[in-house]
Amino acid sequence: MLKQRIFKNTLVNSGGKSLTLFLQLFIITYLVKTIGKEAYGIVVLALSLVGNTNLIEAGFGLSVTKYVAEYKAKDDWKRLLEIVNTNFVVVTVIAIGFCIVLFIINEFLLEKIFTIPADFLQPAKGMIRILILLSFVEFWSVSIMRVLEGFQQFSVARGLEVLKWLLRLVFIIVAVEKGYGLPGVGAAYFAAGIINLAILYLFAFSRTSRLKLNIFLGNKESFKLLFGFSIWIFLSKAFAFISYRIDTIVIGIFLPLENLTYYNIAFKVFDVLRYGFSLISSTLVPVTSEIAATRNKERLSLLFKKASKYTTLSMFPIVIFFFFYSDKIIRLWMGSSFGTSVVLSQLFIASLFLTALVSSGSEMMTGMNKLKVLVKYNGVGSLINLVASVILVQKIGVYGVVVGTLIGSSIVSAGYLYQMMKEFSMSLPEYLKDIVMMPLFLTAILCVTLIFFKSILVGFLGVLIYFLIVFALVVDKEDKESVLKLLKSYV
Repeated sequence: MLKQRIFKNTLVNSGGKSLTLFLQLFIITYLVKTIGKEAYGIVVLALSLVGNTNLIEAGFGLSVTKYVAEYKAKDDWKRLLEIVNTNFVVVTVIAIGFCIVLFIINEFLLEKIFTIPADFLQPAKGMIRILILLSFVEFWSVSIMRVLEGFQQFSVARGLEVLKWLLRLVFIIVAVEKGYGLPGVGAAYFAAGIINLAILYLFAFSRTSRLKLNIFLGNKESFKLLFGFSIWIFLSKAFAFISYRIDTIVIGIFLPLENLTYYNIAFKVFDVLRYGFSLISSTLVPVTSEIAATRNKERLSLLFKKASKYTTLSMFPIVIFFFFYSDKIIRLWMGSSFGTSVVLSQLFIASLFLTALVSSGSEMMTGMNKLKVLVKYNGVGSLINLVASVILVQKIGVYGVVVGTLIGSSIVSAGYLYQMMKEFSMSLPEYLKDIVMMPLFLTAILCVTLIFFKSILVGFLGVLIYFLIVFALVVDKEDKESVLKLLKSYV
């Protein structure tokens, strides 16, 4: 039953997030083609300033997912409601503070910090003013989404996420075609956010009679529980912000804005691949929380072994494919004038091989409330990343920030892997034998094939054959039967 639930949730996540990603790529393409590289660079910068809700949320949202899943498993609705409502009080206070800080930066410091041309300054400020309101809405939306994920209602969560991005696309096209410029883009994001929040509330609270929003149910005990779990998530996200999101700010300070467009296109290719990791691992937090509540270490170790094994088997060939064909993919997507984005994307992709080894385990560590032991590696890796990025961006341009990211992420992944093997009682030889060797062997064969055959169609065929071999010969029999049974239920 547990195995089927993981497969089902992963399948739902895959479909929903794939559609969301497609809509995001379409929005990027449309905006770059219609408003230009420089103007789109300002959009990227603005979204980087106001779009870090998941960071400022301080990890409370993910802790809500954990405890909602845990208390639902225990049928303790009193504690569940206290957790949900305490979180809403906290995120509201955080959202107000966050919006005030953004307002001050936008009104008084924007042109002093970033290299924004005079012609774009006022439109940029107008867009950011609207996006500040959106950030407040997003705090509440993310909180409700976390509750739905805690109930493992992934189909609803992913469906509403797709709807939000579809609304953004429609409103952006209307705003740009009507000539509203950058403020119109901000208004499009805000309108979609308001509609999404309303629908999220109806799905979460109106359809579940026992679930209710009442801030008076919040209490200090629940706050302490959330804070004790979320502080480590906050630190982890803060370091992740330094590793990735702050790159756009560094570029905005030191380089012309069109570099943000090149960077964002490469980062979105990288994001496509990171979606692959999240599709496999994102359902593990509530499941791990349930198993951890029973203190069954044997089941946790087995889950880690299988999740890591299937993540590497699934992602290695896809990462290799994107590395070899990133030039063709970006040329097909954006055109021939984005060679800078090709090199940037390949640097990003190189960092993902180690990520594949630790992505599932890190989600499980979150579900087990074990992030504390991982944060130190995030801190060291992020600090090295930031220092390297600031130095290198001034020497080799926009490539410097991604080289810094590659160095920092390698340090973080190595540290994560060391801690996970300790936590789940696996030796290095056992880990290499059971999890790494087979994906490496099959991927090496695929890599040689792609070197000799340049055609992207041959690449597709090679990846397809790889997955057929894996499913036929490598996937455990019981897992294979569970997947086939689940697929039959959808046919």
